[in-house]
Amino acid sequence: MKYHITISKREIFTVIILIIGFMLLFKGIHSYYKVNHALHLEDLDEHTLRNGTYVTGDINTYIGKTMYGSGKFSGVSISLTTSGKTYNFYTIPVGQKSYICIMAYSKSLITQLEAFENGHGENVYFRGIIVEPLTDLNYEWYTTVEGFNTGDLINSFVIKEADFDRYKVLVYYGVILLTIAALLFFSAGGIKNLIIEGTDQTGPVYNDYAKVYNINYELQAEKMQLEILVRRLKSAKKNAILCFALLLTGIYIVFRAYLLEGKLFGALLLFISFRGIWNYFINSSNTLAKSLVQRFTLESLSIQIEEHQINIEKLEEKG
Repeated sequence: MKYHITISKREIFTVIILIIGFMLLFKGIHSYYKVNHALHLEDLDEHTLRNGTYVTGDINTYIGKTMYGSGKFSGVSISLTTSGKTYNFYTIPVGQKSYICIMAYSKSLITQLEAFENGHGENVYFRGIIVEPLTDLNYEWYTTVEGFNTGDLINSFVIKEADFDRYKVLVYYGVILLTIAALLFFSAGGIKNLIIEGTDQTGPVYNDYAKVYNINYELQAEKMQLEILVRRLKSAKKNAILCFALLLTGIYIVFRAYLLEGKLFGALLLFISFRGIWNYFINSSNTLAKSLVQRFTLESLSIQIEEHQINIEKLEEKG
């Protein structure tokens, strides 16, 4: 028995979705672990800082100064816009005599910090992640802060405000993609679909004098190809039904997601769903689909099925 195994674009697409799903799920689980092992602000010092470490704690003071001319107290040493977000840098005490910058972007956090009077006020709960500075610190700003020694400022790391619930979104998206990959795989017939042909090694016989034409062999081959095409069309139909559900899910996520990652994920679901629905439509026996196939010289499973059915009828008449 000889088997011919081919991998279609659909299988490659399914593998890509599977890999992305595993990556998102792993990143979500890893983030969940780091969130649950976050360091406290009070325990930080220059020796415990590690890139990527999550940090939580209450902020009850920060370094600031009265702005010349306005009389307004401010603790923002520099503002930075990156990835569509504007971060305000505040300098808070950590450890024994050290200070470190935090990058705040959310309106709620900035509002609470700005409510401090002369750098003091109610505790503000902060959650962030330790990263390397995205820009040079504004040392000139600190030189006019009374009693502040720039040598106490940690410049190798900053703490960027982070959404600790993001890991839930990553896990959620990872599970969805893995489910999609599994449904695509099994709707295509599973591992059996990869084995598209199994025939005996014996076939038409050729020699130097004559060519032996075996109608039975050709009829068997036509029926086998017809069976494969019918199975592929049924698989495309199942996939289209799944993609319709994904279409509704993608629309919901695009319009409801707040994070850019969420909207991009919703757009990915829309792309996958449109692709699956279009694939079934263009391969169906729909009159419009056939017209498009003929006009733009596309391939169609339904047309190929009809051709094989005609060939089978002719061969059976000859037999």
